[in-house]
Amino acid sequence: MSTGIDIHIVQEHYAQMSDKELIHFFSHDAQGLTPAALAIAKEEVQKRGLDPGLLTALELQNKPTLATDETDYYCNLLRNLQCPHCETNNKLLNATMVSEVMSFIFITHYQQRVKIGCPDCLDSAIHKAQAKTLVLGWWGIPWGIIRSVSAIASNIKFKKQHHAAEANEVLKSFVQANVGQLVMRKDYKQSLQNLITT
Repeated sequence: MSTGIDIHIVQEHYAQMSDKELIHFFSHDAQGLTPAALAIAKEEVQKRGLDPGLLTALELQNKPTLATDETDYYCNLLRNLQCPHCETNNKLLNATMVSEVMSFIFITHYQQRVKIGCPDCLDSAIHKAQAKTLVLGWWGIPWGIIRSVSAIASNIKFKKQHHAAEANEVLKSFVQANVGQLVMRKDYKQSLQNLITT
C-alpha cells in the first residue's frame, strides 16, 4: 500500500498554474513539500525557464531551519534598509512582536503582529499598544483582564530587545518564515522595503 503522493497529479497541478501563480506559490507557500513534490517543482522551474532564484527559495523553505550564516545574511539585508515608519537610515532595524487588547463587555480582541523598524519606532509602537491595552483592554469579562496582562507582559519582554546590537529573535523568526520571498527580493531593495512595510 503506497502512502506517497501521485506525482502525476502534482505535475498536472503545477502545469496548470500560470507563471505568476507558480512564482507566488514557490516563493511564499512552498514549505513542507515532500521530496517528490520538491523535485517536481524544481523541474517545472527549469522547464519554464523561470528565475533560478526560485530553486534556492524552494530549497530554503524546505529546510527545517536555516543555517546561521543564511539567517545572518538575510537579517543584515533587512537591518540595513530604511525604517518604514520614520524613513531614516541612521539606525539598524530590528523587529518586535506588538500585542494589544481591546474589549467590549463580552468580546475581547487580542492581536499580535510583527513590526520591523528602527529601535525608536519599535519603542513607539509598543507604547501605543500598551496605552490602547490599558484603556480598552480590561473591559471584557472574563478574558479582558487575562489577555491585557498577557499583552502587557509580552510587550515589556520584547521591548528589551529593540536596541540589541545584533538581529533579535523576532527578526530571525521573520526571516525563517519569509525566506522564499527574501531570496526572490534580495537584489531589489525597494521590493525588500515593501516586504517590511506594514
